[in-house]
Amino acid sequence: MNSETFSEVKYSDPKWYGSSKPEDTRIKKVLEMIGENKRVLDIGAYNGKISKKIKELGNSVCAVDATDAFAKDFSDAGIEFVKSDIEQKLPYGNESFDVVFAGELIEHLVDTDGLLGEIRRVLKRDGFLVITTPNAASLARRLLLLFGKNPFFEASYTFPEGPTAGHLRYFTPGLLQDFLEFHGFAVIEKISDVVNFSSKISSEFLAKIFPSFGRSIIMKASLKK
Repeated sequence: MNSETFSEVKYSDPKWYGSSKPEDTRIKKVLEMIGENKRVLDIGAYNGKISKKIKELGNSVCAVDATDAFAKDFSDAGIEFVKSDIEQKLPYGNESFDVVFAGELIEHLVDTDGLLGEIRRVLKRDGFLVITTPNAASLARRLLLLFGKNPFFEASYTFPEGPTAGHLRYFTPGLLQDFLEFHGFAVIEKISDVVNFSSKISSEFLAKIFPSFGRSIIMKASLKK
């Protein structure tokens, strides 16, 4: 199984469509970073939920994903959608977008260098990237490690059975920032969504004070001049 077949099988399953307070908070913060009246590329756009919200802000949105299971949803929403292998060259010209959004994507890829290189290519010189990924050093994961428990890491696409999300890479805030800077980006904002204590208990307030303990890493980065 590879990333494309995993996406086709796993993320076309309706049980992954659900929302939660932490996820809604992540989306809210992403939308605030992206802003209004821009040309935006949503890479790894999944079912279009966030693409549609970006469009509602008055942005022009293009979406690309490894699966076309939701192609009609994008079409119905007036969003240009392309099915493409995200680990290959993106199907867009140089300097095509004001903003690239890569939400919960980089952790699924083998060629993360190629992804950032392609994002640099399609971004306008004064554009910026908004990227999110799970925080391997979140408070909840630290506590699980402290007690010798698996902090939701995965051995393969099929193990452990049940909660597997297809993550191949794991990032801390420092590692992601260093990686972006290595590829010619300058991080201009880094925040989180919530500090989670359990699947039902979380705090947005604590994430503002201690973002390194937060559930998600959320960064905005411009191209280095």
